[in-house]
Amino acid sequence: MDIFEAIKTRHSVRKFKPDIPPVEDLERIIDAARLAPSSNNAQMWHYVVIYNPEIKAQMKQAIINTYDEIIGWEEAAGEKDKLELYKNYSTFFTDAPVNIAVLMEPSTSVIAEIMKKRGLSEKEIQRSRPNPDLLSVGASIENLSLAAHALGYDSCWLTAPLCAYKKLEEILDVKPPYELVSFLCVGKPYSDNIPEKTKKPLSEIITIM
Repeated sequence: MDIFEAIKTRHSVRKFKPDIPPVEDLERIIDAARLAPSSNNAQMWHYVVIYNPEIKAQMKQAIINTYDEIIGWEEAAGEKDKLELYKNYSTFFTDAPVNIAVLMEPSTSVIAEIMKKRGLSEKEIQRSRPNPDLLSVGASIENLSLAAHALGYDSCWLTAPLCAYKKLEEILDVKPPYELVSFLCVGKPYSDNIPEKTKKPLSEIITIM
């Protein structure tokens, strides 16, 4: 599949056929993620491919428990319906044939450390060095998503489940210096009739100087 066709036709999919992608395909997909650009070529990512239904069930329950706890907070008064919706959006991915946990080794930079010593605020440092590690991981995930689509699969990229990051890191045995930063689900889309998402026109997002 041509790269421009892959970009144009890629979808975020939330319902999958039960067909289980072979390990060889997942290795090929993650090899594409491996080749993404990264800040200082640090390649700060690590991918955990999860086939095991028991592990996926544990993750789902951990997320449900966390949302139920949040719903009970005094600060969440009046938001129960919205949080219940978020809970569903945060757990559907565990029903996919394959889950992928995205880990990151956080990094800092010399300039950020100098700014910290200088007394600059976290916001000022953030504006000067806007999370190059997370941006790098995002580039890697985009490679992964496009490679999956090119091989006939589709995916969905999620961060909402991270409200339960502490328990999820326990389940997945994530050890420092790595941190859990995203999930993906991958599989054959349940339907070929996937509604097109409206995208802003090019004229709205480009300025040429």
